[in-house]
Amino acid sequence: MINSGNPQTPEEAFVTSIIMQAYRDLFVSVRQESNASFTTQSDQDQAITFLTDFTGAFARHRNDLCSLIGWDGDVLAARLRGMMEGDDFPHPSTDPKPAARAQHEAAVERIRRRWQDLKSPPERPASSVGNLLAAE
Repeated sequence: MINSGNPQTPEEAFVTSIIMQAYRDLFVSVRQESNASFTTQSDQDQAITFLTDFTGAFARHRNDLCSLIGWDGDVLAARLRGMMEGDDFPHPSTDPKPAARAQHEAAVERIRRRWQDLKSPPERPASSVGNLLAAE
């Protein structure tokens, strides 16, 4: 996706690191406590939203950042959505050890479950106020 023939400027490296951090946040185990060294569920949800949304502020930010390094943010998002829906999430290592492969596969399953949860949040119970208004 990056023009491999041209060396990256420090600015391009910085932008690439922002996008890659969001991608890495998909794979880490989340923790409940809020601490700079942990990724919380909220952090991971924001990474999923940033990387996959069609529209909205996160999609605009992703597309703006991607354009700075010659990537198409919509293509990136489409690929990530495909992976969330079942396309292969390639392991970052070309020859991972069995334990690393198992850990990666478990992380992919967690990500996909969370993706499904975010796509279809549970329905809220009907409000009694609505029932009262309907009865009038």
